[in-house]
Formats: sequence, structure tokens, C-alpha cells
Amino acid sequence: MNHIKLIICDIDNTLVQKHQDITARAKKDIEILQKHHVLFGLASGRSIVQLHQMEEKWSIRCDMLIGGNGSEIYDGIQDKQEVFYDMEPEWIKECFEIMKPFDTNPTVNRDGIYYVLEMDQRAQASANYLKNQSLTHVVQDISEFWEKRSCKVGFRVKAEDMPAIEAHAAKFPSKNYVGFKTENTMFEFCNSQATKGNLLTYFCKQNHIDLKDVMSFGDMTNDISMLEISGIGVCMLNGSEDAKAASDIITEKGVEEEGWADFVEQHILIPNHWN
Repeated sequence: MNHIKLIICDIDNTLVQKHQDITARAKKDIEILQKHHVLFGLASGRSIVQLHQMEEKWSIRCDMLIGGNGSEIYDGIQDKQEVFYDMEPEWIKECFEIMKPFDTNPTVNRDGIYYVLEMDQRAQASANYLKNQSLTHVVQDISEFWEKRSCKVGFRVKAEDMPAIEAHAAKFPSKNYVGFKTENTMFEFCNSQATKGNLLTYFCKQNHIDLKDVMSFGDMTNDISMLEISGIGVCMLNGSEDAKAASDIITEKGVEEEGWADFVEQHILIPNHWN
């Protein structure tokens, strides 16, 4: 694996446990990688603004960021940010119709503000974690969700409902958007062209990096596009079955045991005697 030039990671339940900060061990490993000229990036459903804020909070520096599950990108090599793929208001409204049979708490991130239908326990946990990073607004009318374009729309759901939701959403294919599981309790819709894989490919072309020299880490369905196109796609032990099937390697440990740091150390840092 000494040919790797870029490592890109999903955040929640891949690099860190959900709503947890990066560990000192993982932070040190990132610094060692960059010291030895391996670029490091994050790919997330969060916005680029929030990802920059997380960099500051964690005291790390990323060479690239993919936000909104592949709708926007920050290129740290060229120091530029670009937005590519949003959801149109009418598409968002259609997604609400698709999800109508299920008990959900929808959320839209627009202009640094999280719009939610109700401040339930899960929404409160997100708000607490994102303290000083974004505002949370409880809508007065459901139409607020689709009054403007947004990079995505998410629905917090019950874990036991997820299989039925995935099967139901599959009955409503659209050329404009696609729905997928991003956590066991979160189902999201994005522009059909907005994938982490598409923007990873774009970044590599812009910076003359061969995809075979990229190692990506993920744990869920929305990570599959980058796991498949990377030279080495690594799924976390705690990942979903479809993400594991799309990967070249599965970590020996899960996120709760610092599986990302363990994998990087065992397969890259130690063999190369990097410290």
C-alpha cells in the first residue's frame, strides 16, 4: 500500500463514532500520513461550511472535502470550493410524498441552518454536537422544507422501519434524485448525480491523481460509489452488508475500537516505518 497518494474517509461510524470527536490516535495518524505526503480528505453528508468548522474543532487540516454526499467540494490543493448538484424544490416535495407512509422526522440543511419537523431526541443530539456550527430551526409549516433548493433532504426514521423504507423508495425511481440509507436511522435523497465517487473522480482529475492511488473508507450505502472507484476501498467492520460487498477490504476492528486508526497503522504506517 506504499503507492497510496490520497486517503479519503466518511466521518460518522467510519473515522469517528456518531456525534463523537476525533480521537488523539486518529489525529496523530492523519498528521503522520500528511508528513509523508499522503493527502487526506473527508467525504460527508455535512456541508463544506460545517466540514471546515469540524477541521477547526478537531485541529486537523484536510487536503480536500466532499460535502452534501457529493453535491459540493473543497479542493485544498487549489484552494477553491465548487457546488455541483442540488435538489430542486419540487424534487424535495416529491420525496416527502414518497416517505409519507412512514413515521419520520425530516431535515434539510440550507444556508448553514438545519430545518427539522420536531426537536426529538435524535435531532437534539445532532444539534448538541453541532453547537456553534449551525442553527436548528423547527419549521412552522412543512412547505418550508421545499421553499428553496438544498443539497439533500434527510429523514430520521426508526431502525426497524429501514428495510421497508428501502423497499418502498425503490418503487419510485427518478432520473432526478436517488434515495439511500446513510445510517441505520437516516434515509436521504440527493441529486442523482451527487455521489461521493463523482466528486472524488473530479478532484483526482483536477490534481493529476490516479484513482488506483486512492484509498477510501466508508460504512454505508452512500459510500459505495467511492469505495468502488478507489484503488483500495475499505469498509468498516461495523458497516452495512452492501458497503462491505462493494469493498476490497474490511477492517479488522469496528469504529468503536478505533478501527480506522488500527487499519492505517497496521497496513501503512508500521510497514513503512512512518512515525
